[in-house]
Amino acid sequence: MLTGLLIVLLPSMLFARDSNFFPLPNTLKPDVNFWLKVYTEVTTSEGFIHDKEHLNVIYERLSFTPGTDYKARQKAIKQKKKYYQNILLYLAANSSKRLDKARYRHVKALWPAGTSGKEFKKAADRLRFQLGQSDRFKEGLVRSGRWQPYIKEEFNKLGLPNELASLPHVESSFRPDARSHAGAAGLWQFTRPTGRRFMRIDHVVDERLDPFLATRAAGLLLKDNHEITGTWPLALTAYNHGAAGMRRAVKATGGTDIAKIVREYKGRTFGFASRNFYNAFVAAHDIDQRPSTYFGQIERDKPMVIQEVKLPSYYTAQGLMTAFGMKNNIFKSLNPALQPPIWSNTKYVPKGYKLRVPVDMRHAESSTLIATIPRDEKSTKQKPDVSYKVRRGDSLSEIAKRFKVRSSELVAINGLRSQHKIRIGQVLKLPSAAKEQMKGAHPVAQNAIFYTVRKGDRLSVIAEKSAVSEANILALNKLKNKNYLYIGQKLRLRKNPDVLSVAANAKVLDPKEAVKENVLRADPSNYWVAKNGSVEIQSNETLGHFAGWLGLNTTKLRQLNKMSSKAGLAVGQRVMLDFSRVKRAEFERLRLAHHQTLQNNFFKRFSVVATEALILDKGDSVWLIAQQRSVPMWLLRQYNTGVDLNLVGVGTRLIVPTIVKKSK
Repeated sequence: MLTGLLIVLLPSMLFARDSNFFPLPNTLKPDVNFWLKVYTEVTTSEGFIHDKEHLNVIYERLSFTPGTDYKARQKAIKQKKKYYQNILLYLAANSSKRLDKARYRHVKALWPAGTSGKEFKKAADRLRFQLGQSDRFKEGLVRSGRWQPYIKEEFNKLGLPNELASLPHVESSFRPDARSHAGAAGLWQFTRPTGRRFMRIDHVVDERLDPFLATRAAGLLLKDNHEITGTWPLALTAYNHGAAGMRRAVKATGGTDIAKIVREYKGRTFGFASRNFYNAFVAAHDIDQRPSTYFGQIERDKPMVIQEVKLPSYYTAQGLMTAFGMKNNIFKSLNPALQPPIWSNTKYVPKGYKLRVPVDMRHAESSTLIATIPRDEKSTKQKPDVSYKVRRGDSLSEIAKRFKVRSSELVAINGLRSQHKIRIGQVLKLPSAAKEQMKGAHPVAQNAIFYTVRKGDRLSVIAEKSAVSEANILALNKLKNKNYLYIGQKLRLRKNPDVLSVAANAKVLDPKEAVKENVLRADPSNYWVAKNGSVEIQSNETLGHFAGWLGLNTTKLRQLNKMSSKAGLAVGQRVMLDFSRVKRAEFERLRLAHHQTLQNNFFKRFSVVATEALILDKGDSVWLIAQQRSVPMWLLRQYNTGVDLNLVGVGTRLIVPTIVKKSK
């Protein structure tokens, strides 16, 4: 009898949320209840007009008729916000008066008795619309059956709590092909900068879209976050906001209390999504464990079972499909990380790739089948890329037509967010098949730093083509008049050739956009200008960089900081800047772009395959360890956000990534 009782109770004990690991403070219960409503009561054809700080204040449930387009929805939302804003402003001016209209009484009743006019005025600026998710969440519960058994197994190997297997409900509704407006992708919604710490992400293979590979990466990231922050609520919030951001939150609020951070922390980039990430997770986990309470009987999909074959060479997708007798749609579904250039035969499936095949095939059979692939369907090398520099008047569709490729292929190869957004001077990768159409295309040197003035050139046009500011060009060439140029004149565009690839690849438009797109989210370094006009020196920065970004010479900066002509810069040092020629926002844009380019270029050539914990001994040097293991200091900092690398000593614990060079 006792044994039978244990068998019955054990599942519910396992599924219950561990309140020690994942607490729910009383002050956050209204927020969790809000997300329970969003996930279970309103569909994607509905939503709430609510207060973005006090989530229990819901003004109205707004519904849209089927087929209403995005523009019409936004117009309706805007009108409703204006309606409630007027009411709140009226209450702000008449908070103590008798209210004669029902709409005023209704809104006032949503707030605690005695709410001041000042609070109503603030609330008028805090109106927000939240789209419902109940239909998506229900679909996600069904899909979760495919992946959750594997997630729990993988997380168990890493020593992670079972509760974390519910996180994809918040991130993607368990859709492996999900993509966000901020550039995140896959079941676990990795952005490129964060994902590259653990996975291969390029135009040939994007492992973010492979649920199995991405699950391992998500587990490693969550484990790192927990080691850095010390609690699971903070580690989860760091999944959205970054571990370094959460350390700043802890420092600002004086502790690790998630409720205090959610309520009081006013970080520069700690927006609504980050502030509510933990609350949404707690709600999602509760629904995941008790789906029948909210949706009735749910039948989850059967678990995915896979078999892998490591490829000994490079192969065409068609050659592999023929050898294994797989249809195109099955092959694609089993290998979602493979990108469009592989399906269009402009790239090979790379050597070393672990090909997914039907589970009923034996390993010996797989080796035999691979051996049957004809010579013309395989290679010892990958097909090379060809590049084209965008000119005035170009459009992506015209470029695609000229080189006889599809626009969608160019979008995929170049990681573009839209086929309508290319710019003059941008370098586009073309499929190797376009080599035959190379008339008018030309290789572009990624480290070119000079430009020869031609007839009709203006400085503004040259600056736009080369993706640098006019101020930079004026300073580097000691020009006094931007309108005086002559044909044949050689203009210097940059001091550091590393910056040039920004023109081709950087997506950083301005600091706000950089934050929006999670650019360098994995990087804990502080790239922002302080209120007093100073910056903290980071890895791979020189005084020449700052002078170039500011359109000044280094002498000016040395004088401003009382530095001798021989003095160098040290990481962590603060330097005052002069923004007389370049605005702060433009400086921050150039600085972010520089570091993003350095990091992008690194991950094009190298992968992180593992990490190792080292305890520093007497005589050990962080710099020497980084040099010996070929690990850039900026990457070492990403894995040790809680450690000041300038102040380490005997006994300091460092996490050191293992780097391997990618095969071409």
